Amino acid sequence: MIHQARYCPPVTPGEYGLSWTPIRLTASDGIPIAGWSIPHPAPKGLLLLLHGFGTSKADLLDLVQSLHRQGSYHLILIDFRGHGASGGKIFSFGKREILDIEAVITFLSQEPALSKLPLGCYGVSMGGAIALLAAARLPKIRAVVSDSAYADLARAVARTQWMAYHIPRIPLGQMVIWATQLRLGCRMRDLSPALAVGKIAPRPLFLIHGTKDRGIPPEEAQILFRSAGEPKQLWLVEGAEHVGCFYLQRESYLRRMVDFLDDAFLRAP
Repeated sequence: MIHQARYCPPVTPGEYGLSWTPIRLTASDGIPIAGWSIPHPAPKGLLLLLHGFGTSKADLLDLVQSLHRQGSYHLILIDFRGHGASGGKIFSFGKREILDIEAVITFLSQEPALSKLPLGCYGVSMGGAIALLAAARLPKIRAVVSDSAYADLARAVARTQWMAYHIPRIPLGQMVIWATQLRLGCRMRDLSPALAVGKIAPRPLFLIHGTKDRGIPPEEAQILFRSAGEPKQLWLVEGAEHVGCFYLQRESYLRRMVDFLDDAFLRAP
């Protein structure tokens, strides 16, 4: 669960027709973090995009290409520690990945052209869950879009084990959960977005989830929505599977996301 095989496809934003520069950051615990910076000539804000479990920043390039064309944002993509081109061997479901995001915020604060722009955060699946955890702790994040995130980490881990390996939660699955907690030095409930999402308000939150998601059922999004404060939005995309909402409803997805971010950045102090 905490040691992922590296997935780092040899693709860059340039192959999608985007101008970009590589960025290399160092988290406060010394882990190197690899990223891409994709500028916009007249940005309304900054958007940090976070990938899912076992993938990399390259997985978001299809969305990024469309978002760059329709929105007016300076985009930042990173590989979480233990993923892609970043350093580190252990993944911690948000406990230490917060340090990766803090490194991005420090980097942006040191760039004169970017430091005054409001920052939003977008994440898919596990990246969406970490976006919620990060926004609850980091007030610099002024808006959050979370797609296909889980509400409870232990429940998500148990479901993944069952779907991938047919390991039942009792007793074997629970043993994996206990062992993971021991390695991470914290309880999984401490990394569950449902217990943190209420701290994001009054910053705006947009939750997206597919109604046919078997990996993380749409009930998880409804739990997050009930736990969150205002302002908040929930869009359940009929027929979409896990992380499939964008591909099933491209036009609506981009329009809703751009409208949400434009309004959030306009209202940001």
